[in-house]
Amino acid sequence: MSKLSNFGEQFSAKVLDKLYQNAVSPSITNSNYEGEIKKPGDRVNILSFLNDLLMSDYTVGTDMNSETIIDNEDTLVVEKRKYFNFSLDRLEDLFTYGDNVVENLLTNRSAVLERAIDAYVLEKGLDAKAGSWVGMDLRVLGGAVTQASIVTTATGGTVTLVSQVAVEASNMAGEEQPGDAAIAFSGFNATDVGHGFRLRSTATYVSPWYKITAVTNSLSATISEWDGETTGSDFATEIGATLRGIYGGDGITFNRYGDGERSLLAQQITGDGMGWEIQAARATAISAASIYDQITLLAEKLNVNEVPEDSRWLVIPPEIKTMLVQASETQPTGIAELYKGTVVNGKFMRMGGFDIHVAAGSRLSSRTGHMTGSGDFIDGSIGYAIIAGHKGFITYADKWAESRVVDAEDQFAKKYQGLYLYGALVTSYGRKLGAVLFGNY
Repeated sequence: MSKLSNFGEQFSAKVLDKLYQNAVSPSITNSNYEGEIKKPGDRVNILSFLNDLLMSDYTVGTDMNSETIIDNEDTLVVEKRKYFNFSLDRLEDLFTYGDNVVENLLTNRSAVLERAIDAYVLEKGLDAKAGSWVGMDLRVLGGAVTQASIVTTATGGTVTLVSQVAVEASNMAGEEQPGDAAIAFSGFNATDVGHGFRLRSTATYVSPWYKITAVTNSLSATISEWDGETTGSDFATEIGATLRGIYGGDGITFNRYGDGERSLLAQQITGDGMGWEIQAARATAISAASIYDQITLLAEKLNVNEVPEDSRWLVIPPEIKTMLVQASETQPTGIAELYKGTVVNGKFMRMGGFDIHVAAGSRLSSRTGHMTGSGDFIDGSIGYAIIAGHKGFITYADKWAESRVVDAEDQFAKKYQGLYLYGALVTSYGRKLGAVLFGNY
């Protein structure tokens, strides 16, 4: 605070407050962990069981099979540490005009911290289950030439693409969002990490979505199961598969994702080469005309994963809130929700089964889309990650490690200091409780 040079000046009795949006993190995270946080780097362990228990047919006179339960221990690291340290001159305080100087500065500190926490927590939402993204899919159909293959490894699998071709996005049948006629690069690039990948044929074969964990080069990438597991009762242990449903089906002609029988693979793709698909490889356009449909697609992703319909939330930027106000689907039944004026932790309405919260754009994560172009490919357009989920999706842990007021050495002043520790984690199981709309507006 600067020195007052003219004591005859008159000032207001209060310092002007700086106002910020309330944090959304308290409403969208959970604290389902045990343990006490004491210092930076502390770890909180979270136990979960990843496979569902099998129910087997009982035969009289026959011994029952014993199932091994796969347990998983996720570790939340309290990795973030923020501090404040400011001083106020005591002599200056004698002449200060505001009687809420310290209170005002501490309130401002809290608002700035909340903004940083929201951005950190929402970025964790990118760990949603592979297959739970909505955007423009990149699909390369199989045909006379097999376009991709997977070899399972100890940690999941390795994808190898046969060739790269330029594919017009608008001509890819079955995209979740309409194409925009841009030419997409049909090899891997670094922006694909974290997205879902699957094999598919032009007949009846389709694999589950696997997570792209690393891109080796334009023709090769490593993949893993959505929860990182490689064993369990739902894996085809008789053939040593470390990816679920690798010999799968479309759920129409053959059981969805198959039963692990290698012989089915040849039946399912007879006469057809294998194609492939990257989910939400590029950001889709979001507008007042499309936003309601896109929200329902997010709900569908959670429904497919049997996520409970209570405690679901969606965080959107202010621009998309405006689109919801303008959307025809919100008229007239949604108008009361939109204008009733009740906002709690950024929540302003409920739609499509979601409590909808607003977070300023700086709190939302952005990322670059898949490469596009003709000949000389360039990175795709930047899109925002619009995160949806259940209360159990993201676990958050925090603690004020210390807060104190000390005298400044060699000055007639006091120092106000504080250290805040926090961390967040999407557990292996928790990934199925979230979904991502990758879009721009």
